[in-house]
Amino acid sequence: MRHEHFVLTCICLGLVTGCIAPQAIDDGGVSTAPIHMTFEAPTLDRTEDGGATFDLKETLVDGPVMLLWIGAGCSGCHDWTKMIRNSMDEGRFNASNITVVSVHRWAQFETAQDVMDTFATDSNKTHYTPWTVVIPSLATPTYEFNSEQNTGLPLYEAYGNPSTPTLQLIDQSGALAWQSKTYWANETVLEEGLSFFDQTTA
Repeated sequence: MRHEHFVLTCICLGLVTGCIAPQAIDDGGVSTAPIHMTFEAPTLDRTEDGGATFDLKETLVDGPVMLLWIGAGCSGCHDWTKMIRNSMDEGRFNASNITVVSVHRWAQFETAQDVMDTFATDSNKTHYTPWTVVIPSLATPTYEFNSEQNTGLPLYEAYGNPSTPTLQLIDQSGALAWQSKTYWANETVLEEGLSFFDQTTA
């Protein structure tokens, strides 16, 4: 009986230690992202993307940026893309200086072609995105907004390893000002994001 308890204890310990992330064992090397950040990454390089490379800091000159973190196989991302596109068509963005940018979240699982096939073209079988679509790699670096020094953190980690879909509103100083992880598209949530800066200055 003692032998059985010993074996069971060893198995349990093995399972527990196998679930511990490296940073949980040693927090000494964990970096904290700065509040104000920027990054550059490739786009799908369509006319809608405004060039082959997206530069967050450069885009923020014209106003805040709403990042929509997406995956090609993410139904909620398709839903948000459709609703934002419809909202644009209906003129709900006309009074706003917010720029929407979709950022591919799953470089380790999906290819740029997967993103292209899903979001790039205007057809009934896809989820056409008439704004910039960014396709970073796992190693895409981030930079401190003012000094432009490398933060040492790759893009996904620097922005909190967001699930998909996630909306993040970045203010003109490169800081994350508002966030929503609502899975299915929601007009109330979108309006909250679009009017966020109006509420904070009122």
